[in-house]
Amino acid sequence: MIHFYTLLYINPEDSVLGNNVSGDYSEKIRKYVCCCSLLSKSLESYKLPSLKIITNDSAKIHSIDPSLDCRKIEFKTEIDSDIAFSSAHRKLDVLKYFSTLGDGEYSILLDSDMVCISEIPSLLQKIARAKLPLYYDISAQQIPAFTAERICKDKELLIRKAFGENDFSSTSFWAGGEFIAGSVEFFRLLSGACFKILPHYIQNAKRLFHNGDEMIVSSALEYLIQKKKVSCFDGGTMLFAGRYYDSGTNHIQNVWRYFKQCFLIHLPMDKNFLADYAYNLKQFEPAAFMKALEKHLYSNNTFLNATVRADKLLQKLTSLYYRTRALAKKLTGHGNAPVEY
Repeated sequence: MIHFYTLLYINPEDSVLGNNVSGDYSEKIRKYVCCCSLLSKSLESYKLPSLKIITNDSAKIHSIDPSLDCRKIEFKTEIDSDIAFSSAHRKLDVLKYFSTLGDGEYSILLDSDMVCISEIPSLLQKIARAKLPLYYDISAQQIPAFTAERICKDKELLIRKAFGENDFSSTSFWAGGEFIAGSVEFFRLLSGACFKILPHYIQNAKRLFHNGDEMIVSSALEYLIQKKKVSCFDGGTMLFAGRYYDSGTNHIQNVWRYFKQCFLIHLPMDKNFLADYAYNLKQFEPAAFMKALEKHLYSNNTFLNATVRADKLLQKLTSLYYRTRALAKKLTGHGNAPVEY
């Protein structure tokens, strides 16, 4: 059975809590809880199970929204507060928790600043029944910002040290932290690999281009895929999840109408909007939410300009692709003769 989870680790000593959310720590926690409420209500509006929140302080969450389903677990991962996104590293404890659930469970870990905007795809239901692992590949978003060479170098450092794979050659593969899904057995393998990498990650954190759970999970996934032959599939290409930046980006971002096709949309730049929308919301209505979201997005000139530019560029690239393919066929004579069976 599919269950949806998110992590909300509460630590007032962690002065930095996520990106693009305003206010002091207490206000930020309130907004994160509101985001959890919105995600849960959006899932329920499509007749899906309520969101389950993995936390260390369910009382604090229930003081803001008593209706939320909280699961308090023991967190053992210790990360220095001077390492960026220190609280997010507790996702490793969540992955381990998933490995202790019943064999029939299929767990999907989401970020709280996501919203369900369509019916669950039948393909996702089939994948869950088959217990196949899923992740969200955002390599195309990372490479333009950091280069494939740097990503490979840092991942190779961790994998070689953790597993003694001195000749390991990495790709620039990168998994986003907002969507990962699988069975108990998959999370047993993944969490085991993550905790082997963790001490080497901590030791080399200042040298790595990225600090956060994505660095560890991406390295662990690539090791499992390459060396343990674990089959893991990209949920992004199947439109199970999409990350949309309401800002300028270093990568060429798909146009907005592409993201509207997704089952779940991640809006990392819009936590304040999501929290404000969720405040005192009794029932989630998809059409009303999309109308409010687009009004918010289109009020941002960066969004509007980026969308128009990306749309024009996409059209030009598509046109160029088909013209090039037609020319190649003409020059090679491919397609001129009838097919014989």
